Amino acid sequence: MIFWVASFIVLIFLVFRNKDVLCPSNVVFGSYFLYLVFPSILFYALEWMSWTYVLPWGKTNDWSKVSDEAILSFGYVFALFFFFTRTFEVILQREHAQNLFLKYRVSPSLLFAFAVLVILGSTYFFQVTGGADAWFGNYSETYLGKKKGFGLLNFLLIMSSNFLAFVLGFYWRTQHRVSWFLVLSVIVALIFCAYIQGVKSRIFYFAIFFSIPWLSAMRFTLKKGVFVFFGFVFAFSFAMYFRSNGFYSTPEMLLEYFLSYFNTIFLHDMILRDMPPDFFLTVSYPFNKWMTFVGVPSDEYLHDISRWLTSIYYPSQWFNESATQQWPIETELYLNYGSYVFWVVPIFLYSLFICGLYALRYRLGPVFLFIFVSELLLFLSMFRGSMLQWIELFNLVFYGVLLLCSRLLFIRCLHEKR
Repeated sequence: MIFWVASFIVLIFLVFRNKDVLCPSNVVFGSYFLYLVFPSILFYALEWMSWTYVLPWGKTNDWSKVSDEAILSFGYVFALFFFFTRTFEVILQREHAQNLFLKYRVSPSLLFAFAVLVILGSTYFFQVTGGADAWFGNYSETYLGKKKGFGLLNFLLIMSSNFLAFVLGFYWRTQHRVSWFLVLSVIVALIFCAYIQGVKSRIFYFAIFFSIPWLSAMRFTLKKGVFVFFGFVFAFSFAMYFRSNGFYSTPEMLLEYFLSYFNTIFLHDMILRDMPPDFFLTVSYPFNKWMTFVGVPSDEYLHDISRWLTSIYYPSQWFNESATQQWPIETELYLNYGSYVFWVVPIFLYSLFICGLYALRYRLGPVFLFIFVSELLLFLSMFRGSMLQWIELFNLVFYGVLLLCSRLLFIRCLHEKR
């Protein structure tokens, strides 16, 4: 069954793919390639080679034992998301990227001031969460356990550093003569932010945001797709080595780690065995979190479906380490929208939302392009979580502030293509 569903996913993408790099339908395919196609192929390749596992816990995820229902549910959700998003992309695509980069340039002085603010905020966060002894002495424990109480500051630093990477890329793309002092100042700020925010994900995110001006105009080809995939594998491996304090130190160990990391289908299969389908079981979780800001308390594990399920299936991870396993969107659909036929409604609405942003990304200025890509990456993370995440409320406020300040940082003008 896994062979047929994986083949279906790849075939549908090859036949109907959007040649824009940054588009919702490509994100849909990318997610299912990473969490279904790639790990299943890797697993059976290792089985064919009679691989001897070197990690202490051995083989953890056996793809030959995944239920047909779990595999088919992944294929079903992929098909709905892909066809909805691809259809909306065809209908709504109008403006071209080049027009945006001819109309705006970045104010160098404000870019430098913004980088300084990010460095100052990161330095404060670094100190209040343990300082040099904690961050250099035990990185993993500090990263996972010592950020409690500083969630708002951490959020602001994450979003600000993402935006800083985007502005640096925009500056590089549109400026005839770049200031190397300015560029190096911004890079220093981003490196510092990456260290305290989680190297594994930050490198990927900063690379995406910096590259937006080029990715927006780039045409997607299979050759470029292969290059991006291997680049991702390399960056992921490097970041995992760093985050694990050198534990994953050999190619064999890193290869096996991929099998244990891309495990969402196994988590969903667990739910299919243990829980019946339900309606609106966890929809209220984001609202629980929002209510805490007005004095209505609730347990933290009731703010997110993956937190809740981790507290049930992996209690030591949640209660001792504040870490979570990430259940896939199929699990949320299963526990909140009952029968498979009803899954169409939320998938249709979310597809319409993200494709609406896709249609407006070049029409409302550089900041809106950043907003679109931010939501596109949130769309990617949604496949390992929830459609409505409590952080979205803060995102909207942050986007509003950026839109208000956009005329200061981005100066409207006309100039020749660089």
